[in-house]
Amino acid sequence: MNFIKNILSQSKKKISIILTLQVPESDLPTSEYAGFKMINCFNMPEKYEYHSSKEYYLRKLEYISDEIMSSEDNILFCNSELNIEDFDTLSEMLKQHGLIINQILVPNLSKRNKKLAEGQKAYRDHSRWLHFYPGEIEDIYNEFEERIKSLKTKYENTETKILEI
Repeated sequence: MNFIKNILSQSKKKISIILTLQVPESDLPTSEYAGFKMINCFNMPEKYEYHSSKEYYLRKLEYISDEIMSSEDNILFCNSELNIEDFDTLSEMLKQHGLIINQILVPNLSKRNKKLAEGQKAYRDHSRWLHFYPGEIEDIYNEFEERIKSLKTKYENTETKILEI
């Protein structure tokens, strides 16, 4: 990951960095994050002219690190869709340059349960058109719960806080 070294070697600034895990921009309390530069990762393929989802996936961390290094303001990434390994990679590379991921925002239990209920309703109403096996909605929900639990455990004794909003 040479791009990381090249980009991050340019700076020793102190900014707050917040990432989200399945939290859309519309769910963020705007007053709390008013001083932050908001980056919606759904716009990444268009901004960087990616031509495939594979190219987008492979260059996602490069995009995020580029945005962090070019920002003079606190920065918040919405819809990052990073996995735990991506958080770890980003955290490690930032640490080398005196920066940390300050927070990772995840949906609160109420929002997660609401999404589960909506998925179950959609399955009941449209199961003959959906390509899900019985119980897949619940499996996806349980996998996401495990991801959140893993994040909380992984970052429990670090400066990175996992917050449910």
